[in-house]
Amino acid sequence: MKLYSKISIILAATVTLSASSCKKDFLKEEQRTQLTQQSFSTPVGVIGSITGVYGTLRGLWGTEGFTNQLVGGTDETLAGGSTSSISTFTYVNLGLDDYRYIVQNAYQGINTLNGVLLYGTALTDATQRTQYLAQAKFLRGMLYYYMVVNFGEMPLHTTFITDPTTSDKRAPLADLYAQIIKDFSEASKELQVTPGQPFGGKAATQATALYFLGKAYLTRGWSKAAQSGDFATAASTFQNLIANRATYGVDLWQDFADAFKPANDYGKEVLFVIDESSDAKYGNYVVGGSGGNYNVTNFLFRPNYPSVTANYPASTGSAVMTRDVANGRPFIRIRPNTDYMLRVFAERNNDTRFDKSFQTTWIANTAGITTPRGALTVGTDTAIWTPPFDPGATKRASFKGVILIPPSLVGAGSTANAYTPIIFPSLKKYDDPSRAAMNDPSTRPFILVRFADVYLLAAEAYFKSGDLSKAADMLNVIRTRAAYKSSNSSAQNATAVAAMQISSNDVTLDFILDERSRELYEECTRWWDLTRTQSLGRRLQAYNSEAYPGYSKSSPADAFALRPIPLSLINLVTTGDKFPQNPGY
Repeated sequence: MKLYSKISIILAATVTLSASSCKKDFLKEEQRTQLTQQSFSTPVGVIGSITGVYGTLRGLWGTEGFTNQLVGGTDETLAGGSTSSISTFTYVNLGLDDYRYIVQNAYQGINTLNGVLLYGTALTDATQRTQYLAQAKFLRGMLYYYMVVNFGEMPLHTTFITDPTTSDKRAPLADLYAQIIKDFSEASKELQVTPGQPFGGKAATQATALYFLGKAYLTRGWSKAAQSGDFATAASTFQNLIANRATYGVDLWQDFADAFKPANDYGKEVLFVIDESSDAKYGNYVVGGSGGNYNVTNFLFRPNYPSVTANYPASTGSAVMTRDVANGRPFIRIRPNTDYMLRVFAERNNDTRFDKSFQTTWIANTAGITTPRGALTVGTDTAIWTPPFDPGATKRASFKGVILIPPSLVGAGSTANAYTPIIFPSLKKYDDPSRAAMNDPSTRPFILVRFADVYLLAAEAYFKSGDLSKAADMLNVIRTRAAYKSSNSSAQNATAVAAMQISSNDVTLDFILDERSRELYEECTRWWDLTRTQSLGRRLQAYNSEAYPGYSKSSPADAFALRPIPLSLINLVTTGDKFPQNPGY
């Protein structure tokens, strides 16, 4: 959500208030501003407070640490050659404070929102009051939802706290879900129908709240707090959103690739984003910035393409590529789990999503490079090719550039080069060609929810409700779009669509999880997808031999499907009952 200039001058003070009006036990800070709690009762104070909470989300989504936690240790990914958090990918030596920022950001924001909901009732404009308070309800529900799916039972507070205490306790999971569902339910009726002033960008709308409402019912249905009808209610909530997509101004693009074009970052397929901008009023961007609250997804998934030499695999000869803005900063933090990638993207004739998700060719950008197979022409020849198949010995011998293929396809005695921890297909969904310099973070917003996920979650809800036919219908919408190629004729597209359709007999939980990978590969939902569906340990055992040994050592079994309660925050509870750690840590 973008800030407007009229409130940007109070943002710093508002955020200071949100931190100083602290969570009951987890935060203890002094107020350093003259901004009073009654400022929450003015329109500019409410907008500033809500904007401040939106701003704190940039400290999570898109950052290196949080991205590692969302995609690492799953079936989809392996640690890159220069990963900054190997424990996240292997479940070995997990730090008890590795996840503290999730909790700190959440409770700081929750207390600010509780203040808005308490004092914001004084706003005199009824429409304004309803929509502003609905933003606060949505954000509070969202923050609690993400705490529950990370940590399980956590403290629940819905009143504004001004005096810190040193005691607290966990709330029952049923109470947490009840509050989350209440907030999302009310927000889904009270928020703006479509984005508009004073909340610019792509702040929460009724459609956003419906998405999260359905997801809350779905997630509760899988949990120990499940209530009868949760899956059916989730399915009907998603179906309502789909049926009324024209009213909400949301829909799928015809072409899967269009979902990732920078021009469409605020388009019809996007339900919710974390804003970024090169304008300091609207984001945290700094030229050459790294770490902190920057959106660095544009280079986390990049291989070290400048390390490939003309005589590869020998290190002799010049590098066949020079790093540049178009090909991105080769940060090598996260790589695809290539055997798993090959399995889920085995169909590449009719399903276009592999080619539209990954960069596999690097066009020569350096003059004077000659390999043993010929001279590379800048802008014409492919210098590096990482196909998801073996093109064969004849093609390898005649190809002027360097070819690397999946390790599992390199047979005994083969002269083929294999992917390595530093050279692999590069995810291109987060590309930001508008950056001024190659090392710059992204100024694109982080897309947290795409409309495509509504169909995928609806399929999961229908599957759990026992309606496999409707589940197949939902998946077929996504698969129909996946078959589309702009270069195909209508007849060719129709043939591809027909080949992509599934029936109710094909619908299993694993098929749904595979389809989520095909559609959402490395879009920062995977760890939650696997923990929600109680599939994390099982899928690691089947597909990720690097992570499973560490995960299997959790005691009790599957304890690592919850994150550890941050130790630094547990230690702040010094009065009353000791705050418990999650099992297994």
